Formats: sequence, structure tokens, C-alpha cells
Amino acid sequence: MKVGDLVRYRGWSKIEDAAPLGLVVDETSSDSEFHHRIRVAWIGEKIPVQASVLSTRGGRVTSWVRPSHFEIVNDLYNLN
Repeated sequence: MKVGDLVRYRGWSKIEDAAPLGLVVDETSSDSEFHHRIRVAWIGEKIPVQASVLSTRGGRVTSWVRPSHFEIVNDLYNLN
């Protein structure tokens, strides 16, 4: 996972179409699986509930989170 990747949150929804999308905007320690963290900016008009949970101020960009919470999509035609 790297800056610029389109990602989908793996979390709470069992309906994959409902899982929110975001863009990786920053990363740290990409050479270490244990320490690797990313920041994601949520996509869309409505900010998902995950934004308030994963950010420090309830904003559109997450705090530093583990990449395992997200899966890479990168292709808008393969969202399903």
C-alpha cells in the first residue's frame, strides 16, 4: 500500500458496496510491516462514521492507522 492508492475500509459493514472508499495521502515506515502506518482521506460528499472513529478531530483524514484496516481497490471497475 502506498500514497495514491484507492482503498476500501474493511471494517464494520458486511455489505461490500457500503464500505467507504478513501485515498492514501501519507505513509510512514513502509519498509516495516509491524510499524507501517497510513493516513487516508475519505472520498465522497458524506463523511462516513468511520471518519470520526479513525481521526483525532472527526475530520475527513484519518490519524495514523494500520494498513490492514483497508484493502487496495485501485480500479473503479472492480469495486464489487
